[in-house]
Amino acid sequence: MTNLETKSDADIDQWIANHERAGKTQSTLYQELIVDRNRRHGKGLDLATSIAALTKSAKEKRYISYGDLAAANGLTWSKARLRMNGKHGHMDDILAYCHSHEMPLLTAIVVGKNHLDSGKMDEETVNGFVAGIRRLGVSVPEPVAFLKECQSECFEWAAKQVDAPDEPDAVEE
Repeated sequence: MTNLETKSDADIDQWIANHERAGKTQSTLYQELIVDRNRRHGKGLDLATSIAALTKSAKEKRYISYGDLAAANGLTWSKARLRMNGKHGHMDDILAYCHSHEMPLLTAIVVGKNHLDSGKMDEETVNGFVAGIRRLGVSVPEPVAFLKECQSECFEWAAKQVDAPDEPDAVEE
């Protein structure tokens, strides 16, 4: 494990970008860098907490809103909103984490609260999702079809996950 404590935020961001450009997003160092970036900038948005909430939602075969994801982290939407999206935002870190751990892209099931029944994303949200995955070197020829495929993969994957019998659910509603 690399000591990242002595590295600046700019160093961490540069290392992440270098790994992404080189297609080395499966490396252990890249995984550590993503977790460290989230620790530094998450301000209450925690990767493990969010992934647990997303996994729980996927197991229940339901989409989750951005507000519900913020609430799972103990934050109001107004506090989490600006930290959630964009390059290096919380959603980007979750996407990078999932990709680097060969998990389904769990951010695909995060939608606006008015689309919880359908899983639809508006064009700007789809574009943000696709931009994040393209930064990781994944080719996306048809964004909406790719999103739908990712959503299906999330639900299929989650159905196969087994909770540890001695551990309560990681996220309570």
